[in-house]
Amino acid sequence: MDNMTLLQAIAFARSRGVLLPADYYALDLNSRQYASTVSYLAGLDQIQSVLDSAYKVLESGGTFRDFQKLVEENGIELSEAHLDNVFRTNIQNAYAHGRWLHQQQNKDKRPYLEYFAINDKRTRPSHLALDGVIRHIDDPFWQKWYAPNGYRCRCTINAITEKQAIRKGITSNEDLPNVEPDAGWSFQPSNYDKQPDEILKSKEASKTITPEAKTEVIDLRKKTVVDTETNQIIKTSFSDLTDEKQVIIDGMVDKAVRLDPNIRPSDLRITLDLADEKENALTTILKQAELQKDQDGTAGKSIWDKVVGAFNRLFTLAKNTANKLTGNSIRGIDDLNITVGSVIGIQTPTLFKQAQKVGKQITILDAKGVALDLSKISGMNGALLAPDLNLEVVSNTDEQLVLKRTKEQATRYFVANQTAFSLY
Repeated sequence: MDNMTLLQAIAFARSRGVLLPADYYALDLNSRQYASTVSYLAGLDQIQSVLDSAYKVLESGGTFRDFQKLVEENGIELSEAHLDNVFRTNIQNAYAHGRWLHQQQNKDKRPYLEYFAINDKRTRPSHLALDGVIRHIDDPFWQKWYAPNGYRCRCTINAITEKQAIRKGITSNEDLPNVEPDAGWSFQPSNYDKQPDEILKSKEASKTITPEAKTEVIDLRKKTVVDTETNQIIKTSFSDLTDEKQVIIDGMVDKAVRLDPNIRPSDLRITLDLADEKENALTTILKQAELQKDQDGTAGKSIWDKVVGAFNRLFTLAKNTANKLTGNSIRGIDDLNITVGSVIGIQTPTLFKQAQKVGKQITILDAKGVALDLSKISGMNGALLAPDLNLEVVSNTDEQLVLKRTKEQATRYFVANQTAFSLY
């Protein structure tokens, strides 16, 4: 279990009949952001190399030794204790947030939480004092004391029924231990996405920080604010997981974990909405973000990078292999006066499949490797055409439009979110 990737953990939970909250499929968005700011190293120029190594090992389910080896290969010399804190903190907080989400979803049946500390000489006295505390899951107490409560904390929080809580004894305000969190530690399970900014804000206010380091912290904090905003926009744009969509994403998890267990669950969740035949909130914000994709520091560019990055990671694993693709799911294309030799540009990942009552038949020639084959990662039919794909019109009749891949750039006709449009 310890070396499972997040995707494998989701598959394992499903195999045991555990119904996971929809937020679980976006958990890695925040865990990667948190990893970016969880530890402020003495040499700021070393941060990216260390965290890139953390990402690689965390997503592959590797061990601390794997992480340490990658860091050493980058020529960075940091203490084993420091590296261990970076690595384990990322794991602890990401999984604690996921556990919190799961407990929140099931609080009607298990409305109380119980604190468990390991009773040995390694456990901090303040943590041991909390052992056995039982409070309602919505009690503000848990926003301060939900484990982990410090670096390398081994405490856990279990959800229990009301009957169990009454039998064991609900902890009164008077009986709560008079202890304080570990110095320098701040973790709130329900506020996980805001933790990176809190860490950087604390560093920026430090009396010992140098002017040069403070400047870098301020720059990093600006980026973190944008990333936090972007993650929230993407997560709130996801369509509801209806019973039908739950079946589809369950199938995506099963196929993806066999294809590559390192696939990020959020990549599957994003692709599920990109492959929706109807325009939805995610495809709408992506179309808007396309206008800012080259503007550094904007939410639009961040959205574009995250959503298209998710598409590209799956695209490299599941490209189509057919030389010809056929479909008719691009809306409005038969209303345009497209002539032979015209070039059509695909702006965003675009669903291409046979659909009812859409329009003329469309054939794409020289199509090998131009789309994500949805059948390879899901039970869905069709493909997602890659962005920045340009297609030249070979022929256009009332019944059929024939296109082929070209290096020529589109200047007038474009397709975004399965809809064709002309600039003039």
